[in-house]
Amino acid sequence: MSTWEVFIVEDDIRIAEINKRFVEKVEGFSVCGIALNKEEAKEQISILRPDLVILDIFFPDMNGLDLLRWIRSEFRGIEVIMVTAATEVNTLKYALEDGIFDYIVKPVIFQRFKDTLVRFNEHKSSITQLSADKEINQNIIDTLLKREKIEVEPFFLPKGIDPITLEKILSILMQNEKGFTAEDLGQRTGVSRTTARRYLEYLVSEQKAKADITYGGVGRPERIYKYAL
Repeated sequence: MSTWEVFIVEDDIRIAEINKRFVEKVEGFSVCGIALNKEEAKEQISILRPDLVILDIFFPDMNGLDLLRWIRSEFRGIEVIMVTAATEVNTLKYALEDGIFDYIVKPVIFQRFKDTLVRFNEHKSSITQLSADKEINQNIIDTLLKREKIEVEPFFLPKGIDPITLEKILSILMQNEKGFTAEDLGQRTGVSRTTARRYLEYLVSEQKAKADITYGGVGRPERIYKYAL
């Protein structure tokens, strides 16, 4: 089985490390580098020539769509998966028009991420197995082009849940297996305890987090929230 090299472009190092961990949990994939800005991304992609780029949209010094277009113009063989909090229709439209392999909305669910990498492996392996003297037929063509039929999951958040804040809370939640209270998360993200609890309960309802009951020093029960992989 081939090992596909993945390059991550993400300005938040915590999210980049989470994506790296996700990639390396899937057999046949390894991370060859991480870039936090446009200059690093262009320089390292030019040198490393990865098989796949995991790319965000929002950066202080660029728009990820511009980097996507640069990759498309300079390196024909590099595939791109957008992993972003951007949910605007036009952003998705432009990304699709520029030939992304997939578009995943943050906060990322590992199984959704894994499914995309598995599909990527199947697609690239099928192309690699084609020999120059092999005659193709419609079945082979249809199999190769099937990956273009991207199924975009609907992304509807309830009122009062912001995707950027949700991503921040989820990323912090993933950093400690022992979990956090709503007050802990509120202090770390700069929101009130009530607001943090609202986001945490939403994550629990979506089965992206779990809540355990424990007792503090005064014997008062409190909920400890943990990431549910």
